[in-house]
Amino acid sequence: MNKRKISSLLAVTCITALIVSGCGGGSGKAEDKVVSEKDYEPYSKYESPVEFTIGRNTSHTNNLPKGDSIENNMATRYVESKVNVKAKVAWETDDMDQKLSLSMTTGELPDVMLVSRTIFNQLVDNDLIEDMTEVYEKTASEGVKNIYSSYGDLLLDQVKVDGKIMGLPMTNIGNQHQLLWIRKDWLDKVGGKLPQSVDDVWNLARTFVEKDASGTGKTIGFGMNQDAMNFSPIFAAYNAFPGQWIKKDGKVVYGSVQPEMKEALADLAEHYKEGLIDKQFAVRSDEEKEALVINGQAGMLFNPWWIGYTNYKDSIKQDPKAEWVAVSAPVDENGKFKTIRQDPVGGGIVVVRKGYPHPEAIMKSINLTTDFLYSLTDDAVQYKKEHASEGLTDHSRWNNEPTQIPMQVDYDDVLKRYYDDIMKADKAGSADGIQEDRVVSYEAYQEFKQKGTAVDANTYGEYLSRIEGQREANNPNLEVIPAGFYGTTETMKLKWANLQKMEQEMMLKIIMGQASIDAFDQFVSTWKKTGGDEITQEVEEMSSR
Repeated sequence: MNKRKISSLLAVTCITALIVSGCGGGSGKAEDKVVSEKDYEPYSKYESPVEFTIGRNTSHTNNLPKGDSIENNMATRYVESKVNVKAKVAWETDDMDQKLSLSMTTGELPDVMLVSRTIFNQLVDNDLIEDMTEVYEKTASEGVKNIYSSYGDLLLDQVKVDGKIMGLPMTNIGNQHQLLWIRKDWLDKVGGKLPQSVDDVWNLARTFVEKDASGTGKTIGFGMNQDAMNFSPIFAAYNAFPGQWIKKDGKVVYGSVQPEMKEALADLAEHYKEGLIDKQFAVRSDEEKEALVINGQAGMLFNPWWIGYTNYKDSIKQDPKAEWVAVSAPVDENGKFKTIRQDPVGGGIVVVRKGYPHPEAIMKSINLTTDFLYSLTDDAVQYKKEHASEGLTDHSRWNNEPTQIPMQVDYDDVLKRYYDDIMKADKAGSADGIQEDRVVSYEAYQEFKQKGTAVDANTYGEYLSRIEGQREANNPNLEVIPAGFYGTTETMKLKWANLQKMEQEMMLKIIMGQASIDAFDQFVSTWKKTGGDEITQEVEEMSSR
């Protein structure tokens, strides 16, 4: 990523603000910065309190104990007690990008911000945030560094500018692709077998419909999202990757306009016409689509590993025999189940206002918050035990909203680590040796093994996600394909929304038979002429830097 020219208006505004206030509404100026080598130590405690201000999305936390707040709760007190770092909320907003854009023009930036890629680029271009390279190298804890390094160079490369680390990214863990979930009790009922190929998948859906596996007289094959993206495994079996920038023949291209898409769309159109895809999928609300599954009208769907944390787990309430299994299907002609690696930056990037005197304090807060949320250290585990009465009233797991910096980081391969931990504990017959936050999953597994689908819905959901889902998310036949590009180009800002709308309309019309398959060729031609070629050129240039 190279620096672009600074906007004249913003530069003048911020220079003026720098003279008056240090271009920030926070807790110190650049010239006040006095940092010792001890201050850089990951867990060293300041003699005097160090405070930072933070701009946050509006908090919807309502499960804090009486008297606690976003600024003062068990998670924040843990950080304060260990390193003497305190956070103060500068403001809350429902539109972070708009709020930060306004703050940039006035020069009133908080010390810490969690920003989108777009705002990150603007802050970098206008030299408004700290270079965090030295802070990361010296102050990041072993736990945080291990997490980041699990992504190889992929993650930190997203926030490097001219080789400098300009922000600390939240993480988007790997293997969150769509899996095929099937009602095993229906499979047993019709005498079927788990599918592998595209034909196998459609044949099973056809069998469910023809034999009315639901017993309602209204059995459907699949539900589908309006943009058809939840059917990515079907597309991938044809080597088609809609909505993704991919590398092809040495160049970065947009998956939705590649010729492989045409064959995949023809397949979906054929099976929609046959009645194997919900005829009303384009007009159903999300709640109505969920109801098809929960009420036992649909016995197949595509969903990631975390299905058990959605309302789909409630299908067991309607039918105690509703047993779901996850399958990596369909596979391609080589037996591979393909998916594109999603953007490794998930949820945003933490940046520090340029001129804030103690950027290393922000790293310390992140170190301790990560330890706290995931019980990474004995100290964090002990603290939570000693202060258990101060925790969230509903015992939510991994809730990062009450923390000083609401930032989530985790290993790229955490799903495998998590699953392997549970399997080891199961073999040992005890959860004593596994990470504290995984005990609930181990216990749910034990209960499911004893009672089967007679467990309650929450226990069943935990089992579905952490055993069925995580196991299948790491299927040995999985082939993860690196994406060609993440991010936004200049022309995307102006034209991408219209291009996406055109793409979605094309896919819907072809799948539903409202347009012939040849409409795809016209779409590709129009897409290229109305900004697609220009964007592709920008993507190619940016990805080659």
